[in-house]
Amino acid sequence: MRASNKRLEKVENEQSILVKSVSDLQGFRGLILPLIVGVISAGIGAIITVSIRFSLLSGNP
Repeated sequence: MRASNKRLEKVENEQSILVKSVSDLQGFRGLILPLIVGVISAGIGAIITVSIRFSLLSGNP
């Protein structure tokens, strides 16, 4: 009986570790999309800023 209880405790412990690992992975995956959107937005902003500065500098003699 003790061996089966220890085995059951081990399985429950491994299951809780697995559930925690999966939830951590889902949390990380939830951050990927906002990071990608932020990088794209920053890139677009930089392109617009550079193009405006070049157009202003080329207009002044």
